[in-house]
Amino acid sequence: MKKKHLLPLTAFALLMMMGCSVSGNSGTTADTSNNSSTATTAETSGTTSENNGSAYDYNSQISVEEAEEIEVEDNTGDFAIETSDGIYSQSGNIYKITSAGTYTLSGNLTGQILVEAGEDDEVVIELNGVSITYGSDAPIKALTAGKVEISAKKDTGNTITDTRSAKTTDTTTLGEGAIYAKTDLKLKGSGTLVVEGNYNNAIHTTKDLKIQKLTLKATGYNNALKGNNSVTIESGEVQAYAKTGNGIKTEDSSVSSSGNQKGTVAINGGNVYIDSLHDAIDAIYNIEIDELDSTVPTEISIKTGTKSTYYSRSSFKADSEKGLKAANEIIVNKGTVVIAASDDAIHANYGDSLDNGSKGLGNITVNDGLIQVASGDDGLHADNTLTVNGGKIVVTGATEGYEANYIKINGGYSYIYGTDDGVNCSKKSFNSCAITITGGYLDVAVSNGDTDGIDSNGNFAMSGGTVITRGSPGTSSAMSTGLDVDGTCSITGGTFIAFNGLETAPSTGNNVLFAGTTTAGSGMGMGGGRGGFGRPGQQGTSSSYSFQAGSYTLTGGNLNISFTNDYNYGSFMIYSSNLATGNTYTLTRGTTSVLSWSQTSSSVTIS
Repeated sequence: MKKKHLLPLTAFALLMMMGCSVSGNSGTTADTSNNSSTATTAETSGTTSENNGSAYDYNSQISVEEAEEIEVEDNTGDFAIETSDGIYSQSGNIYKITSAGTYTLSGNLTGQILVEAGEDDEVVIELNGVSITYGSDAPIKALTAGKVEISAKKDTGNTITDTRSAKTTDTTTLGEGAIYAKTDLKLKGSGTLVVEGNYNNAIHTTKDLKIQKLTLKATGYNNALKGNNSVTIESGEVQAYAKTGNGIKTEDSSVSSSGNQKGTVAINGGNVYIDSLHDAIDAIYNIEIDELDSTVPTEISIKTGTKSTYYSRSSFKADSEKGLKAANEIIVNKGTVVIAASDDAIHANYGDSLDNGSKGLGNITVNDGLIQVASGDDGLHADNTLTVNGGKIVVTGATEGYEANYIKINGGYSYIYGTDDGVNCSKKSFNSCAITITGGYLDVAVSNGDTDGIDSNGNFAMSGGTVITRGSPGTSSAMSTGLDVDGTCSITGGTFIAFNGLETAPSTGNNVLFAGTTTAGSGMGMGGGRGGFGRPGQQGTSSSYSFQAGSYTLTGGNLNISFTNDYNYGSFMIYSSNLATGNTYTLTRGTTSVLSWSQTSSSVTIS
């Protein structure tokens, strides 16, 4: 028996191949490591913001490279099943396992492995170079047992192929996948397993599915991996292909008799590649991404939608084609996630009725890790609250980069390019919405049109961190600015920089000094801004300053900020608790001084 075993590309390698020297509309460099403390020197407190290195190219949508093929040549030897502690029987080409024990399979079988053991029995099926093909039912089918473990032995290649025609009607007698279980199911081992599910799913259990260490390629006509109660990937190399459905799916959000919440998809380690027509991960409860063992990195690469165009649909379809979708919450604690999706890259629903009697919360929380996405709709969309506490998030292309009712940025590094608004709170689920920034680094740019860098249909409050935001380039419209707020707007700490002005003037605390242009009734913004104090739509005064595309550095006092603009802008403004009277500040593009001023008071006007 010979085998060909090529591992998929890691997400980190994909980032390198995608050209993440990335020099974009904005942005400082986000390190591709998973340790947010080493990404840049930009402090999230807002007292000192410093950043060095190249920037991200937000005009370049990422493309997830195809994973290298995992192939296993057919096993041609006679089929054999060996056990020293188990009991099985044979009827034609059906092998029935009826007791706990370890069963070692090898050779070629056109038939079925059927497990009907005791309710507390633990059945271990070792794959030692086996090829199982069946066209009447699931090739491996476990109906009763305490739990079933399928292990691919080291240095072996194994294939399980369901040759049935695609499912057209529901039935209670046939297995729903090439590997199908009504028990807890664990897949593991140091070998390789290729599963082809032409009937419905590739691998499906009605209970918990766990994958550990295994090199696995699962292709499903519908879903690739389905665990009704949960799916957990702890380590290994996993490729999931879904021809008409979801890559990974759960569907039961009830609470077990022992008090455990069902319905979560957890990826805690390993290299996971998902290519699906519809949602890559569709969790009926939570999606949780972590890295529980530092020696087993978590790297996830995803693409969804029509194979030829994963993130450029001309019109939206009724079917969901999201990268990560959860009915309750999505939590990223660590790991590297790369997504090219034709729908929202990351999406949490609010208000879905769950089997546990509650309603979906609709929250997304990012605590650490690296997330890079390109989307045909929103980058990160939470129907309720999007919270960024740490990590690095790069939205290289999306309609709106961040969208939620409540957006809370407390830390981390966010680099966003949107074809509509970069950051938007929308009131879609509630009667109010707000954007609050207490720390972190936020860098936003948008394309031409009626687009704002930050758009709050409710309130905006900043008390720390660093924000660089840009309105629509190449336009003089006062409706396309760095910040548009319908409700209250305040900046009481941190550093806020806007190009092409503000549509809404913020109130400031006593600890905030700012440099800007104030022309009564006509506008604001150093060098002639957009949108007056409470009078959006008024054009700012003309300016002799031109903020052309290039790499910029702002220095003076405690300020040392570097960023890149891809486009030309007509105005510049800064609000900062780091500005101090008596200091001189200089804005430099490359080696050319563009603007220099002395902070002689709390408000300095340069026209």
